Amino acid sequence: MGGAVRDQLLGLPVTERDWVVVGADEDTMTRLGFRQVGKDFPVYLHPDTQEEYALARTERKSGQGHRGFETRSDPGVTLEQDLARRDLTINAMAMDETGHIVDPYGGQQDLRARRLRHVSAAFSEDPLRVLRAARFAARFTGFTIAGDTFELMARMVQSGELQTLPAERVFMETNKALATDSPRTFFEVLKELGANEVLWPELLASNIAGLARWTTDHEPMHAFVILLCGLPLADIERFAARLKAPGDYRDMALLASRFLGAWQAGSHLGTGDILEWLYDLDALRRPERFRTLCGLMAAFTHGSADSDQPDDRWLEYLSTAMQVTARDVGSQLRGPAIGEAIKTRQREALEQIR
Repeated sequence: MGGAVRDQLLGLPVTERDWVVVGADEDTMTRLGFRQVGKDFPVYLHPDTQEEYALARTERKSGQGHRGFETRSDPGVTLEQDLARRDLTINAMAMDETGHIVDPYGGQQDLRARRLRHVSAAFSEDPLRVLRAARFAARFTGFTIAGDTFELMARMVQSGELQTLPAERVFMETNKALATDSPRTFFEVLKELGANEVLWPELLASNIAGLARWTTDHEPMHAFVILLCGLPLADIERFAARLKAPGDYRDMALLASRFLGAWQAGSHLGTGDILEWLYDLDALRRPERFRTLCGLMAAFTHGSADSDQPDDRWLEYLSTAMQVTARDVGSQLRGPAIGEAIKTRQREALEQIR
């Protein structure tokens, strides 16, 4: 179903398969040994393969927002009716075990045309689909959103329903977009729709341009940092809180924005300032995180995402400072005096390499 069929036709790896069951009900599935896991609608796990099997269903809009739906699943619901509730035609195809494709809405034609087109007017009933369509535009390079679909998405933004989306779902779609080949496309599509002002007013055009200069490494947290780098710290805090982003995402974005000026100043800083930055960023205790941070700084300032080959100036500073140990400052010192003596030796070592 859906994505598995689409990816197979595109020659992409199929990581998981979902099945739809027609002509059956909950009693039938239970009797055959399937275990129900769906809360909002009947989804079952196969007793042997653990793949998901969902009863064919229809949906009816019953309230506002992403969750305002009533679903119906019974033996009378056809496969075509089930596919009609999908978002885009390329996701509204099914394939049986013999390889026969059921494609009532032209998904294969749209794949060949590299076109993202909505299945029906029901697309507008779920505001999350605005983000999903933008994400697919980011994931599938060279695909464009059909004109009538884009117009429908714009009307959905204007309706104000994006504000009803749960933060967790907004972050989930955004995080998936950040892991695509072209995360900038996600934000550019939403910008054209006027959705950026609704979802994240802190973002500037320069933030999106930063992603455009970046060759993604498919680590969504890294793209998150690049997107927010250089923003005021309070704006980063608000952005992360609104999306309920993980703490490590927020913390790395804050570190990057704080460190940006020092990174750019580089050799113009005094050795004392350099050492204070290494301590402030906890680089000596967490060198791997600091190396990642340096890679992101290089990506943001130079447009390369190769975090294995960042500007090595700060990494040399770190390596030099880490070579100084308590053994180097004498065994007679105790307590805070050891720390101060180590810092003195580290400053001396930094001065030698500069």
